[in-house]
Amino acid sequence: MSKNYPSLSSKSPEMDWTYSVQLNHWFLKPIGAWPFSFSITIADKIISIGLITISSCLIGFLLVPCALCAFLDREGDVIAKIRMIGPLSFFIMAAAKYCILLYRGNDIARCIEHVRLDWERASNYDKDREIVVKNAEFGRSLVILCAVFMYGGGVFFFTIVPLCVRRTEIIDNETIRVPSFPIYRKLIDPRSSPYIEIVQFLQSLASYVVCSITISACSLAAVFVMHACGQFRILMYKLDNFVMDEEQKSKQDFSDKGMGDIVEYHLRILRYVSFQEWEHNETIRTLTFCTLLMSFTFNIFILCYIGELLVEQCKNVGITSYMIDWYRLPRKKALGLILIIASSNSPIKLTAGKLFELSLASFCSVVKSAVGYLSLLRTLDNEMNMDSLT
Repeated sequence: MSKNYPSLSSKSPEMDWTYSVQLNHWFLKPIGAWPFSFSITIADKIISIGLITISSCLIGFLLVPCALCAFLDREGDVIAKIRMIGPLSFFIMAAAKYCILLYRGNDIARCIEHVRLDWERASNYDKDREIVVKNAEFGRSLVILCAVFMYGGGVFFFTIVPLCVRRTEIIDNETIRVPSFPIYRKLIDPRSSPYIEIVQFLQSLASYVVCSITISACSLAAVFVMHACGQFRILMYKLDNFVMDEEQKSKQDFSDKGMGDIVEYHLRILRYVSFQEWEHNETIRTLTFCTLLMSFTFNIFILCYIGELLVEQCKNVGITSYMIDWYRLPRKKALGLILIIASSNSPIKLTAGKLFELSLASFCSVVKSAVGYLSLLRTLDNEMNMDSLT
């Protein structure tokens, strides 16, 4: 197996935990959002500050002119402004996510450190390590799928479409090229060369930053939640093996220590989880928007799916605690399971800004709302087309 993928036969905690957060590092580092505490040298910290400055400027270059054009340009096309609502809201959310990633850098570092310690503990037990490796691989698969959809749709929309199909305007019988996203022309008029090429290049760089921010947020959620699910599975494995045979049950001190370790392990997992909380060719246009729609839908599905999975694993801990042969334990030891069962009855849930729960039911609600919004835009577009014909 490649050195990037830890095998079950080789036990290297350093390589293991690096493997589990490797993709997070690849996506966070280029935008300067990788926690400062992991920047060992002064040069690394200076580079991170420079990347943050460049990324912030690119986001501002994409967001501010587009917002000014949408709200201050009175001569613009109404339909074009309505179509800008989606991209503009995406840029605003990306800027907010970037600020949160930077502000929560210490919390992200604590979670990564928690992952490292868990990998060190798991390296001492083959079964525990097998569980965390499988969950790490599944988390990486989710991140890769998210990156493929996001970069695929973003690069296609910002780079391929402008090169294949050029958006133009006719002014005074002269055809003039315009960038992928409109710019408030009182700031700069990018319709002439070389300004159009410079603007298009900067918008492409900004799109990479925006897509990387979205992938980074989604990848952190996927990796951390799947790691937590792996820890819950280890806990359930420990509970399944807690009721020992007659010879081992006679060792009072060992059984007491086993119960204490299980309760401590459960509380450790709960502490970790609490840290998280236009004029295009129709074929190209349809393909582009379908790709972006699939990308956004898949990102939302990932967040809702891992939220549902986390709740399910929390509940399974309580179910496992009840389904083991607890009646074979002495009364005082059996009472020790009550704390675990009680904690599992109130599972920790992932939420979106503490506003609503991320679950499969929430995903269905989002899809219904999106379909209703698209139907509204379609109706409005048809009515405006009819008015223009009359």
